[in-house]
Amino acid sequence: MYSKKSSVSKSENRPLIVFGEDWGMHPSSTQHIIKVLGKTRTIIWLNSIGLRKPRLTFHDLFRTFKKIKSFIFNQRESRSITKEGNYQFIIINPLVMPCANSWFSLTLSKIILRLQVILAARKTSLKDPIIWASLPTSVDYLSIFKGASCVYYCGDDFSNLAGVDHNFVAHKESALIKKSSYIFTASKNLNEKFPQDKVVNIPHGVNFSMFSDRIYISPGDQPQGKPIAGFYGSISTWLDQALLVETIAALPDWNFVLVGKIDCNVDKLSRFSNVYFLGTKPHHQLPQYIQSWNVAMLPFVDNKQIQMCNPLKLREYLASGTPIVTTDFSALNGYRKYVQIANEHNPFYQAILLANAEITPLIDFNQLNNIDDVLKITKSRALRKACVSNESWESRARDIQRYLFMC
Repeated sequence: MYSKKSSVSKSENRPLIVFGEDWGMHPSSTQHIIKVLGKTRTIIWLNSIGLRKPRLTFHDLFRTFKKIKSFIFNQRESRSITKEGNYQFIIINPLVMPCANSWFSLTLSKIILRLQVILAARKTSLKDPIIWASLPTSVDYLSIFKGASCVYYCGDDFSNLAGVDHNFVAHKESALIKKSSYIFTASKNLNEKFPQDKVVNIPHGVNFSMFSDRIYISPGDQPQGKPIAGFYGSISTWLDQALLVETIAALPDWNFVLVGKIDCNVDKLSRFSNVYFLGTKPHHQLPQYIQSWNVAMLPFVDNKQIQMCNPLKLREYLASGTPIVTTDFSALNGYRKYVQIANEHNPFYQAILLANAEITPLIDFNQLNNIDDVLKITKSRALRKACVSNESWESRARDIQRYLFMC
């Protein structure tokens, strides 16, 4: 399938074969990093092979239909040309059985995937590729690329991630750890799970210029007439709805905007007239929303999944300069002085008021009456932006490149 030659220089930017989520579905850290790495190397991106078996639901059946349609009509390939040369970016929708656990289903899936890769990459010379595995279940398909080096990019604690077949995925992750040259983790807490001679912490980055430098007009679908507390991301069980209900009830003169796909029951929130669900937005449009909010929220539940995570939106919120109110979780370390952290002594609704006034609990609201307070507000926004100004995805990709060079 590919040429593995010892004469290939390690200084060359070797092709990457990436097992990731569905390209373009949401702005994951893998996608951000691969966009940068793909400027100087060929990328073969394999859309999600799944972390659980499909169920007889409309969502799963529709997704299966889309994959089959894409395979039949040959909608699998896109190319880009960079200034450095002609590098291909090929997207494949694997027609495989998610979480295949029988010899027959797994063997058949391997044959089909191998055929898809050969057809998609027939005009590409894959010299000494590196496998980038973002999903533990990709370990079953490494044998297709005999002799290729492998790295594991772990962005989540899959053993606690919602919607995952935990036992099956944990078994696959153990096998992937053994086969990987390096394990990149997005959160320092994840480091403890892996062999210390392989693990490398690569924190999330941020598209700083997109969120920080531009001034956007407030989107037309946002409510008007009241200050806005906003959130974007998956509206799922990791959001503390009980906390939000308490907060919304305490702030009837505020509007609460939630941008993202709804993946759980939100009846408790929908009953409020000042709550607005705006649906999923393209990533490049998110700065328009956050820059027009008075306060950006991170109202997470306190569980192991959250304590192990490192949400992309934290750095994006900071880059925008917007005041931030959050529950407490480990990934705040290093940024705590730039956010309002709600607790039993500083309830979430009170933290929103304090963040909106850009003051600390030790300062009275009435003190916001002079030029010094205006300068204090401006300085607070500038400090939030500055704290992530050197954390671009380009810098994260450079860190990773050093390890790919040694694979």
